[in-house]
Amino acid sequence: MPVWYISDIIPYEGTKTLSEYNAEVIIIELSDINAYYMVTGYLDLSNMQSDNEILVKEYIDLAQGIYKKYLSYRFRGVQTDPIVMITPKYLTPNDRYKLVLVLTGGSPIDIPYKLLLFKYASREI
Repeated sequence: MPVWYISDIIPYEGTKTLSEYNAEVIIIELSDINAYYMVTGYLDLSNMQSDNEILVKEYIDLAQGIYKKYLSYRFRGVQTDPIVMITPKYLTPNDRYKLVLVLTGGSPIDIPYKLLLFKYASREI
């Protein structure tokens, strides 16, 4: 009987600057993982000002060779609760995932992020 376990955890963290209107800025793009995996994490929207508007988009390719939009959500102005969770996505070795941000209004803005990629493996017991 196989037992599944987390074989590796890979952090992705940094800051992306959004300065051009309607341009998709890639936060993370995962492909060729060669394992079952999960991605999750956080965006920090503390730097948003009253004139800022951003769009967060998530895309998934379920081993079909083309990304399809999974979810998009818009944030406007100063954020009372600035930490945004990227909910866990469980994917197979042939699937792809992409998280992008788009500045749709206001001045340029820096968005810090912290994401974790969990790789899974199995073994017989």
